[in-house]
Amino acid sequence: MDCDQPQAFRQAYADGELELGRLIEFEAHLQKCPACRADVEKIRAGRAALRASLPRYAAPARLTEKIRAALPITAQPRRNVTIKFWPYLGWATSLAAAVLFGLFIGLQRGQTSGLLDEALASHARSLMATHLMDVVSTDQHTVKPWFAGKTNFAPPVVDLSAEGFPLAGGRLDQLGPQPVAALVYARRKHFINLFVWPSTSGPLPEQSAETRGYHTLSWSQDGLNFIAVSEIPADELTAFVKAYRAQAH
Repeated sequence: MDCDQPQAFRQAYADGELELGRLIEFEAHLQKCPACRADVEKIRAGRAALRASLPRYAAPARLTEKIRAALPITAQPRRNVTIKFWPYLGWATSLAAAVLFGLFIGLQRGQTSGLLDEALASHARSLMATHLMDVVSTDQHTVKPWFAGKTNFAPPVVDLSAEGFPLAGGRLDQLGPQPVAALVYARRKHFINLFVWPSTSGPLPEQSAETRGYHTLSWSQDGLNFIAVSEIPADELTAFVKAYRAQAH
């Protein structure tokens, strides 16, 4: 990739709309090109300024009165209103609760899907940029203390060599604005990135996804969120997660 990419390409990156392959390729280019980095930051700053300068209008106080006046039910005496409305109150409350619950679940799934995508991109970058590990060791008693002072939590580091997933090391990483610990396990000639961080912003649901041969699994356990990512078969990643969860108490 070079600097001849069209402006729309940079705008798509600034909006977070690039597909995974293009995203990884463009981020690698940004690391070597100050001009493109400055262009992307300029786009982001311009859009942030535009959002901040957009006018905001409060609804007129008379709007509520007009709405109430337009409702036939308000023209009835209070006693009749209560009699007519009460049979539907439970139904309306249930409907509202169902809608809110559906919106919450949809938002939670959307946020989780976004984290899965970011974890997948981080996994791919770690393999391409040769920055897979900050600490290289198969000893859990070496890897776990390495994170002390670097994170405000202690990621569970367990030995899964007997299950066919030997520990390889770990590193510091980031998913969006969230700093995370990345534990690295091996499976034959492949690697598993296990991202760990506190679930203070909310626990992750158990969710799996597959994108272009990469598999991801998310869950929460003991106040921590986890996302496992690898290109190994889905059943093997599931076996890894099952073995890890059994020992990470």
